[in-house]
Amino acid sequence: MRINNFSFKNISQNWHLEKTYFDNLNLLVGASGVGKTRILKALYLICNVAQGEVQMLENVEWSIDFSHLGQKYRWELKALNPTETTFSSEQNHSEIVDEKLIKYAEDNESIEILHRTKTESTLNKSQIPKLKRTESAINLLSEEDSITPISEAFKRFIFNETPQSVIVSSGFDPSNVPLLPDSKLEDSDPYLYLQKFKVASVNTPTVLKAYFLQRFFPHIFNEIKYTYIEIFPSVQDIKITINRESDNRYSLLFEIKEIFSENWITQLRISSGMYRTLTYLIEVIAAPEESIIMIDEFENSLGINCMPQLTDFILDKSPNLQFILTSHHPYIINNIPWKTWQLVSRTNGTIRTRKAVDIPELNTASSLDKFTQLINLLEHEEETA
Repeated sequence: MRINNFSFKNISQNWHLEKTYFDNLNLLVGASGVGKTRILKALYLICNVAQGEVQMLENVEWSIDFSHLGQKYRWELKALNPTETTFSSEQNHSEIVDEKLIKYAEDNESIEILHRTKTESTLNKSQIPKLKRTESAINLLSEEDSITPISEAFKRFIFNETPQSVIVSSGFDPSNVPLLPDSKLEDSDPYLYLQKFKVASVNTPTVLKAYFLQRFFPHIFNEIKYTYIEIFPSVQDIKITINRESDNRYSLLFEIKEIFSENWITQLRISSGMYRTLTYLIEVIAAPEESIIMIDEFENSLGINCMPQLTDFILDKSPNLQFILTSHHPYIINNIPWKTWQLVSRTNGTIRTRKAVDIPELNTASSLDKFTQLINLLEHEEETA
């Protein structure tokens, strides 16, 4: 999936995002409090709505244009507080009053796949029974041929950031679990087998995903390991261990070994920057093609020693993945191509983004002066907000 543009309005909280256009690599920059994180949270919300994981939908509306596997789509949705007191047993639970799914032909002609209102629903121009008013049609009709590709597209969002202090556990022993049921596929087409794993594991906790890579795809796990060692030369090895707990659950932990010590360093004792770098590498390398990776405050916990290599790593992967990042750090901003910058500003409840290439002060500045010009713009935006 690739997001082309996105607009969003939260009526309950009285703010809205003007239409924002995205490229493969997007670095959102702006003063604190202007709405960079809100943009990512709004995208996270609609991803969860598409997958049926939102229990309480607020007064919101949005429009998102995206492409998946070469096909362009648009999804529009509007949810409002119900006028019927018997609508839901949940207080403040909004109902979907309008939803539309459109695909675009090669000549850019729009073809309506689905349209639902409060009174009726149509799928491919044929009327269908009214849909549940609190859930998106993408989730409710995910097995319909025309909806399935859209449903699959929203499974390519990657937000995984398991806190270092959280120990992931399961009620089964991962070492006894076959990765995929079609074992013949592994022998006949290892590449296809890997791609199926990447798609199936998008929302799997990072440490469990890494364990399966370690066990079933050692060449991919070694790619992660060697990249990690290039960033942290003091590290000799990494692994994922499984411990059986007293309640018959199984916990998984990252461990690293440094060259000057015989002892393994367990997850809780790894430095926060080294831990976060490792999870970034795993999520990016294990992401299926056409995934969207969102990282808020990319520099958090990262030391200056790992920023250059990690930034280069993101740049290297951006042709096959879409990145939407936020950052305040001068090194990150100054070492990601200026044409990927999007300046975020806010006036009262309106959040607006501007591409760097559309800002004359940045477009005409020399390469050495662009960052200085950006800082001046951010200070001006902060003063006028």
